[in-house]
Amino acid sequence: MARMRLVVLVALALVLAAPASAAIVTANLTTSTTRPIAGEPWRYTVTVRSGGKPIAARMRLQVLRGGAVVGCWKRGRIVRCAASSAGDWIAFRGKRTGVIRWAAESVGTRLTFQAVVRARDETLRLRAPVTVRRAR
Repeated sequence: MARMRLVVLVALALVLAAPASAAIVTANLTTSTTRPIAGEPWRYTVTVRSGGKPIAARMRLQVLRGGAVVGCWKRGRIVRCAASSAGDWIAFRGKRTGVIRWAAESVGTRLTFQAVVRARDETLRLRAPVTVRRAR
């Protein structure tokens, strides 16, 4: 019985001594709508936390069609690209909100907006469906 208590105490001490970076990384993607209008501002927000606190992260923004990358964030806007590793990294801490204007060529196509987030030693893929509408 004494040996069992010792094992439990050692295990508890290891858990308590674990660095804060061992906390689970959580990330969330929200968008203003799943049906943006071509040429008009469309807002997205990505939040990243660990242990309930904002943490440093970086992300790539990509547009997928049927699982294949067809667009990515480069030099401040979405452009055509085809590689899953394409796009500029955007560094932020805790929360990043941005605006995209969808191109008219995207109207009517089912797309997926993806944020590939790296924080601590984890990579998370956050996705939101998008079907761009024609401006009225």
